[in-house]
Amino acid sequence: MSTTTGLRVVTNSPSGQLFAAAGAVSNFSLFGKWRDGRAVLWLLQPNADPLPLRKIAGLLHCDPSNVTLLSTKLERQGLAERRPHPRDGRVRTLVLTEAGEEVRERLLNTVMRHSPLGGLTIEEQRQLHALLAKAIDNG
Repeated sequence: MSTTTGLRVVTNSPSGQLFAAAGAVSNFSLFGKWRDGRAVLWLLQPNADPLPLRKIAGLLHCDPSNVTLLSTKLERQGLAERRPHPRDGRVRTLVLTEAGEEVRERLLNTVMRHSPLGGLTIEEQRQLHALLAKAIDNG
């Protein structure tokens, strides 16, 4: 199992994702200064349930209208598309396209190359994740 795969396992929760991304995401230049677009790509996991737009707004601590704008930009670039939620058609979700999954993979690989966590083994990453989750739960 590669280190990148290990990080994906370790950072399965939004709090873990945001911690692992801190600082390292700023090195990813595909979107230039468009950090919010990278953050949305980071949150959209290809094999997970699709995230409602409101949930994305909550995770990014922003207004839902900002997520609508980001979704439009990602759709125009062919990286994501808005779809009805599979269990509740009233709810709009954002899912990655095939091209979006490729860009997300490049983002994750770039983060790993520049992250201080990249030097940790998968087991060390899991231990760190467990400790951070415990600290967050106790906080």
